[in-house]
Amino acid sequence: MLAQGLRIIRDGLISLAYPADCQVCGEAVESWDDGVACAKCWSNPAITKLFDRDLLCAKCGIPVHSLRNGSLTPAPGSEAGARERRCGSCSDRPFQAARACGGYSGAIEVSIIALKSHSHLCSRLRKLIVKTYLASERALSADVIVPVPLHPLREKERGFNQAHSIAKALARRSGLPIARRGLKRVKNTARHRFGMDAQDRLRSVADAFEAADSQLVRGAGVLIVDDLFTTGSTISAASSALLEAGAKSVSVLTVGRVL
Repeated sequence: MLAQGLRIIRDGLISLAYPADCQVCGEAVESWDDGVACAKCWSNPAITKLFDRDLLCAKCGIPVHSLRNGSLTPAPGSEAGARERRCGSCSDRPFQAARACGGYSGAIEVSIIALKSHSHLCSRLRKLIVKTYLASERALSADVIVPVPLHPLREKERGFNQAHSIAKALARRSGLPIARRGLKRVKNTARHRFGMDAQDRLRSVADAFEAADSQLVRGAGVLIVDDLFTTGSTISAASSALLEAGAKSVSVLTVGRVL
């Protein structure tokens, strides 16, 4: 009760001292816990599409509603009625499973954009990341977390790596250690632009990653974390580098997913 009262006082003082507008709808953000979007935009499924109630591809985590044919097929060797169903387009991906908190829209979109300029994850976003992980803990089974690295020049320019911020939030609740030196970016790729197709993105990240210290990942189940899954080219390149370094398996958790 005391903690709740202190939060109410804190949020009131913050709104007076630092008035902020929701980056989605323009209304006032009334709680520090909600970050750059208001509670209404976070909770409205027409604005912010979370994947917590969707039927997902067992491998890549894409929701069935976003598929052109609107259906998933049983995975090889599984029974037709089982939940182990696949979208059919991710069979050649090197990771074993990928999950995202929700689609790249609404509160998730503006939160990811905000992460490009500051490293703070609001309380609601931290809780959502942990909730998504726990809901798919079996599929994302891992021994260590590896954040997708920025190139050293890019990280120096930005001052931080947003994927590492996400990894820290997850590590606190999951108990998994972070192997930040498990992977390094050796190719300073151009920033991906919306409109680039999957092949363009795949070519841009070819050979962009390698293990910085293979001892950290050899024989381990690795959970890659990043802010956004777009076409999966970056995630796939990072996964391949970890597997080549001897990782037992690689799974993926991102905040957003472009559909």
